[in-house]
Amino acid sequence: MTQQEINEIKLRYKGKGGGPEAESHVCDSKLDKNDNIVRVYSTTSDVAKILDRCGSAIISVKDDGEGVQLEIDRSAFRGISYAFKVLR
Repeated sequence: MTQQEINEIKLRYKGKGGGPEAESHVCDSKLDKNDNIVRVYSTTSDVAKILDRCGSAIISVKDDGEGVQLEIDRSAFRGISYAFKVLR
């Protein structure tokens, strides 16, 4: 995928809140760990935000018309547990 195509996807998803069925998934499987990647699928503005944040760590971008699947190098991934706030 070219940088121009990635920029078009960013523009299309920027600010997109989505309807009641909008979703984002992070897949951190053992197989993906062996391949040194993390997979993300989203139908929301998370796509644009992740593309902006991870830049050179993006390995592939697949747009299915409903959402986007990203394969990202694990070097850009903090881990699932860091998605949650520490509550006391």
